[in-house]
Order: sequence, then C-alpha cells, then structure tokens
Amino acid sequence: MELKLSMKSLSKNLNLGLTLVEILVATSIILVAVVALLGAHTMYLKMAFSNGEVIKGTYLAEESLEVIRFLRDSSWDANIAPLSLSTNYGLVFNLGTWEVSSTNLQVDNIFERTVTLSAVYRDVVGDIVSSGGTLDPDTLLVVSNVSWLSGASTTTKSVSTYIANIYDE
Repeated sequence: MELKLSMKSLSKNLNLGLTLVEILVATSIILVAVVALLGAHTMYLKMAFSNGEVIKGTYLAEESLEVIRFLRDSSWDANIAPLSLSTNYGLVFNLGTWEVSSTNLQVDNIFERTVTLSAVYRDVVGDIVSSGGTLDPDTLLVVSNVSWLSGASTTTKSVSTYIANIYDE
C-alpha cells in the first residue's frame, strides 16, 4: 500500500511540472500571435496615413480641372486663350476668385500642383488624334499634375481632360 501511495504522489508531482511547461508553451504561442498582430496593425496604420496623402493629391488634381473649367466658363478669351501651351502653371485663389499663375505654388506645404495646356488636333471625321490632323483652336487638352514627397521618392497623381470653347466668344 505504501508503494502505491508514493507512486500516486510522485505521479501528481510529475503532472504539476508538466502543467507548468504547458502553460509556458501556451503563453509563448499567445505572445507570438500578439506580436504578429501588433506588426500587422502598425503596417495598417502606415498604409492608412500614406493613403491620406494619395487621396488629397487626387482631390487637388481634380480641383485643378474644375478651376480650369470655371475659368473657361467665365471667359475663354480672357482666361484661357492668353495662356501659353506646354507651360506649367500654378493656380491661386486670390480675393475670392481663381487665377492662373506662372509660378508653381505648394498646397499645404506638401503638394506641388501644376496645370499644362496642350493643342488638340482632329482628323477629317472630327475625332481627336495624337498625331497629324488639323489644329482645333477651340479645344485644349488640360493635364493636372500633383506631386509630393513620400518617403525617399516623389509621388505624382495626374488627371487630364479636354476643354472646349463652348460659348464660342
């Protein structure tokens, strides 16, 4: 009987030690999982903040096209016709109205926005062509570029559209 009692107490002591090892292994597994989740969360936050700049840059590029449309609607002859083609222009909101500037200005000290106007040529059917064709003096290609420093490189968002002298002033 005594031998059975000592085997039982020895068995209990071994089980207690094994439980401690199991707890350490389980804790280690949980710790590795938590560290991995924190790493993923950090990556998510970095991506979320960098996407904020991409969204702002895209909105600024779209805003440039809207400004050019506004200037066209105000007066093609006064606002659009005097501009040189293939020249980078900046946009300035001055005293409640938009103006085109020959200097590039930064927006929020982060983004550099430029607008470039290019000639448009049409074929005999009237479709826009990339080469050849006849110059259409009442239509221009507008390209808006917004650039900013992202890490060690420059990121650029570019949007374009055609504008036409629809009021034929």
